[in-house]
Amino acid sequence: MRRPAGTQAPHPAFARFTPWHGIPDAGCQVNFLGVQTSVAYFDGMDATPQVEVQTEYPPTDEEDIFEWIDLLESVTEGEGVFTMVELGAGWGRWIANAAAACRQIGRDCCLVGVEAEPTHFEWMREHLARNRVQAHLIAAAVAARSGTVRFRTGAPADCYGQRILRSWRERLDWRRTWGGRTRRVRALDLATVFADAQLGVVDLIDLDVQSAEAAVLEPARSLLDERVRRAHIGTHPGDNEERLRVLFNGLGWHCVRDFPWGRTSETEFGAIAFQDGVQTWVNPGELATAALPVD
Repeated sequence: MRRPAGTQAPHPAFARFTPWHGIPDAGCQVNFLGVQTSVAYFDGMDATPQVEVQTEYPPTDEEDIFEWIDLLESVTEGEGVFTMVELGAGWGRWIANAAAACRQIGRDCCLVGVEAEPTHFEWMREHLARNRVQAHLIAAAVAARSGTVRFRTGAPADCYGQRILRSWRERLDWRRTWGGRTRRVRALDLATVFADAQLGVVDLIDLDVQSAEAAVLEPARSLLDERVRRAHIGTHPGDNEERLRVLFNGLGWHCVRDFPWGRTSETEFGAIAFQDGVQTWVNPGELATAALPVD
C-alpha cells in the first residue's frame, strides 16, 4: 500500500503503516488503520461522513499518541505471533487497533480483552465483530486476587471510569455523580488471566484499570519479568505511580516514559495535558517461552 503524497508519519513507529482511505460505515468514526468505531460508545464522538475519505495519523498533542507508539513499536519489533492483553478494555479499542496494524504488515496476532462493565463488554464483542477481529474475551475485573469485587457499572457512554469500589462513600458518589449502579462481578488476578487465555510470552500489556494498576501488577512480579516484553500503563490518583516505579525499577526494566496524571508535561511533541498518566516499561531480558495459540 502506498502512502498518500504529503502524509508524514509523526514518529518512526508509524513508518510502516499507511493511512486508510475509503467510505466509512454509517454512524462510525474511522481511524488511520481503518478501524470503524460506533459513535454510540462514547458521548460526544462524531461520526466520519459517509463519503470517500483519506484518513490521517493521530494528533501528537494528546496523550493517546504514546499508546499508539507503544502498540505500533510492539507490533513491528517482534517476530512470529503478536500477543497482546488489554486490561480494562472498554470497547476493545486497542486490541482492535492491534489487529488492524498486524493485518497491514502481515503478522498474525493473539489478542485478549478483559472488561467488567457489562455494556462495555457487549460493545467490545460488537466492535471486534464489526472490524473482523478474533480475540479471547473475559468478562471480569482484573484485581490483586481472584474472587468477586464490588464494581461500578452503568453510564456506559458517559464514563469510562468504572472500577472496583473501595468504600461505601465511593459507591454513594458514583450514584450521585453519574446515576450509576454497583454490583458484584468476577475478579481475576493476572496469572489467572494468562492461564484462562493459555498465554505464553506477551508482547504488550495495555493496562487501564482506574487506580488498581499497582495492586494488579505487584503480585504478578515474576510473571511480568518472565513472560511480558512491554507494559503500557494508564496511571491514576493515589500512590500507584510511585509503586509502579518501585516495581519495575526493582525488576530492572527500562522506563521509556513516565508522565504523571493530571498535569501538563513536556514531551518530545511539546507540552501535553495528561488526564491519566502514562508509564511505559520495557523488559530488557530474553523471554524464551513461545506464545500459545488461543482457541
